[in-house]
Amino acid sequence: MSERADRPRRERPFTTVVDVLRTRIDRDDFDAALFALETVAADLGYGDIRALPGSIEWIDWLRAHGKRVGAFATGERAEAALELAGIADRFDSVTTGGRTVPTLLAALDELGRPPARTIVVAATAKGVAAALDAEAAVVIAVARGFSTPEELRHAGAHTVVADVRELLRAVT
Repeated sequence: MSERADRPRRERPFTTVVDVLRTRIDRDDFDAALFALETVAADLGYGDIRALPGSIEWIDWLRAHGKRVGAFATGERAEAALELAGIADRFDSVTTGGRTVPTLLAALDELGRPPARTIVVAATAKGVAAALDAEAAVVIAVARGFSTPEELRHAGAHTVVADVRELLRAVT
């Protein structure tokens, strides 16, 4: 028997994507998803903005299952960024403002869905904290370098992923 097998199993102090894949997210438990702009598009500089394939694949799945999809961003140019990325038509609403509870609640109001029936996808610890304070049903953090995975976990994200595509199998 290996030395590794002899060690007692240590419990993880935070949820990981493996945990989410084990627990599953029932698609009947939520009606909407709200994405931070930086979780669906990457600014490559000089006006070159690209859609992030994993997020777009998940948004397409959500829309195919009748879910409302919104975006929120801190800058006033969010809609222009989504247009440049070629994905503006995938969102039912786009809300601008800080990563705050009032901004998220305004975004949910535009979607016509309550927080308790919404998944929020954020890329910053501040966005995760705001989503939790707004009482979102599930808060997913995408580790894209805005906050470290540890910061996202400590902010309270239910799971941290590198690519939202990892969650496609988690939703049943």
